[in-house]
Amino acid sequence: MSVRLLWLLVALLASTVAALLVFILRIRLGARGSEAVLWAGSAFAGSMAVVLGALVFVSGG
Repeated sequence: MSVRLLWLLVALLASTVAALLVFILRIRLGARGSEAVLWAGSAFAGSMAVVLGALVFVSGG
């Protein structure tokens, strides 16, 4: 398995965990389910964008 694929899997796992944490916290703070899903999706997309951008920067394109 290449190093890039390993880092991509780690990024996917970290983004999923971040999205689940945001979802759980939003539900506990009293948000509706649909609103919590939107927040979690935003957290997932944002963290994936940051991690993938960093991977592209580190790997040189």
